[in-house]
Amino acid sequence: MNLSCNVVQDLIVLFQENTVSEETRKDIRTHLKECRDCRRVYREYVQLNHEEAAPEKEPKPVAELQFAEIAARLRKNRNWGFLVVSAAFSLGIGIAVLVTRAILKGEGRDGN
Repeated sequence: MNLSCNVVQDLIVLFQENTVSEETRKDIRTHLKECRDCRRVYREYVQLNHEEAAPEKEPKPVAELQFAEIAARLRKNRNWGFLVVSAAFSLGIGIAVLVTRAILKGEGRDGN
């Protein structure tokens, strides 16, 4: 099978993680041996992920680099999102407690 640069670059992550079929793996290796641009992209991907490139592996695509950077930022920012949601929930509970106390105090005064 003859893979285009776009397809190879889309599959770089799966290739690196060894989750593609052996046939696809061979096709990607062949393409990387023949395509300087895709080899460069693969190498950049490997460097970005602090992994050593295996001799059979070549550069990764620019699109894949952008995806990897976005994914890393989302993973990092996901913790902040959880913190914000937790703080908002806690604040809501606190307000509910204060309102409930005020209501109950008001009922106690009327009952006297």
